[in-house]
Amino acid sequence: MGKQLGALNRVAPVEARHWAAVAGNRDAGVDRHRRTRMLQLTLTPEAVLGDRRNYTRRAFLERTTSCAAHMGVMAAASPLWTRGLWTRQERFPVVASEPWGRLEQITDGIWALVSNPLEDRTTLCNGGIVAGRAGVVVIEGFASDEGARWMAQQAVRLTGRAPTHVIVTHYHGDHTGGLRGAAENADVVMLATALTRDTILERNGNAPADVLERVELVSGGGPTEIDLGDRSLLVVPRRGHTGSDVSIEIAEPSVVFCGDLVWNGMFPNYVDAVPDQLTPNVRVMRRREPTTYVPGHGPLADDAAMGAYIDLLDDVEAAARRAIERGMTAERAGEEYALPQGMEDWTLFSPQYFGRAIGAWMGVLNG
Repeated sequence: MGKQLGALNRVAPVEARHWAAVAGNRDAGVDRHRRTRMLQLTLTPEAVLGDRRNYTRRAFLERTTSCAAHMGVMAAASPLWTRGLWTRQERFPVVASEPWGRLEQITDGIWALVSNPLEDRTTLCNGGIVAGRAGVVVIEGFASDEGARWMAQQAVRLTGRAPTHVIVTHYHGDHTGGLRGAAENADVVMLATALTRDTILERNGNAPADVLERVELVSGGGPTEIDLGDRSLLVVPRRGHTGSDVSIEIAEPSVVFCGDLVWNGMFPNYVDAVPDQLTPNVRVMRRREPTTYVPGHGPLADDAAMGAYIDLLDDVEAAARRAIERGMTAERAGEEYALPQGMEDWTLFSPQYFGRAIGAWMGVLNG
């Protein structure tokens, strides 16, 4: 089922700085008494899944461990001031706007979708469109068939051509729930890693097996170049948010689609994280030249935002180390944790996510 990506794309070397591991983590003392805006609520199937249908326990658990659940609960709980922060941060001209998100034109032939999960869950995750003379790439399968179809329609509207490729960054449902909608054009090439494809099938009983059989497998051994004629992009295998992630990277202009390795304006979900891989992979994605970063969730990011996010990842690790030294549980450490200075307005809904992140690090540090 599926085949290894071969003749379709060529493999090109990536600059050493994109692969060099960056040693050392900041563990500076931090004021633990900062004010943090917290949103408290009770986790219910209705809050997570957005309606009052009857769900099996298995279906509820599948959804509540995903980023889609993270978004759904936040949508149910977030007050208007947080939603305003989310929607006022466009950085580029907006060429399409719907309740579920806005499409920003970064440059000729490159667009980024910034989803608004606090209002509508049609797409849920961020994504994009990259066009060249020889093809049109859509990044992500999104949360629903409707969302994936809308993105394909935008590609046709903006480029005059249907998508030739769809790239999935990882296996979570808010990035893959719309795969059938994304694959309605029989000629489109679906790209994912083997672990991403297999985990979708394993975790989602409603996964479109016929679509996943068509997936071209991205090599885990190095980056794959997709040649679009006058532009190329690299699909770079990484780990950290899950056991198998990819970033999509463009050299000129400098643009990186980060998947859920990067979040902006929202504390990340560590449910499947490999934290000791997450931080170094984010560090090597950060470029020296001015770059637009498209996070998996939240507004588009620049170098300052990437730096702040890396500081957050380091801060979570430092909190885990302090918890171990003090003999604390992850839950207790999460209750005491406060976001770094300047991030007080990041969207949260429950201190349990702090404990989950710290616990993921404690699991690594304790061996």
